[in-house]
Amino acid sequence: MDTSESMSARLPVISTKVHAPEWMNENLMFYRLDYINDQQVRFYTESSWNTSPARLFKNRLDSCLVAAGNTVTGVRTSLPALTLRIYLEDFSQHFSSPSDNVTRIVLRASLFKGRDLVAQKRFQKDVRSLTADAQGGAKALAQNSDELIVEIMQWLTEMNL
Repeated sequence: MDTSESMSARLPVISTKVHAPEWMNENLMFYRLDYINDQQVRFYTESSWNTSPARLFKNRLDSCLVAAGNTVTGVRTSLPALTLRIYLEDFSQHFSSPSDNVTRIVLRASLFKGRDLVAQKRFQKDVRSLTADAQGGAKALAQNSDELIVEIMQWLTEMNL
């Protein structure tokens, strides 16, 4: 992903935290059969991530911030000027029929300066999967993550921090 065009201004030193609901804290690949029951979360039995969706998203976010020339730090290494807290609400593949599906990421981003909340925004993005399986879902979720991260970085840049 090319983040140089999406972020023209540098941010102060930033720390990122990504959290998710309890059911999403494993490395399972989730999907929903919306045409049967959109509230029921299912998972692929023979496919999984190498870590939890929250960790996957945080790793991509940190990599993109650093690639754009920003300094991302751990909470224990120094006192960051900003903390970006992300709460993932959904990170799954949604099927409207057995063959038609999109990946959906829904998150809430909260930006803090010290303990003060500076801004908060909800993001949602659907990206169509080319195939109705775990492999197609994985590729579409990677693309979805990258596109959402660009939106988050643009949001941060617009705040003129």
